Amino acid sequence: MPNQMFEVASPFEEIDLADGEGLADDALDAQSLEINARRALVENAESLRLARSL
Repeated sequence: MPNQMFEVASPFEEIDLADGEGLADDALDAQSLEINARRALVENAESLRLARSL
């Protein structure tokens, strides 16, 4: 038996894990921005209703 290293072809596509993690972070950031924007709209609407009632 030869004592040499050999490479086996992977059945999976090569992906860069750093890019995958970045995409997940970007998706979470986008979701957080959307939630914060909606919350700001609701708070602004509530403030306007309160100001009108005074």
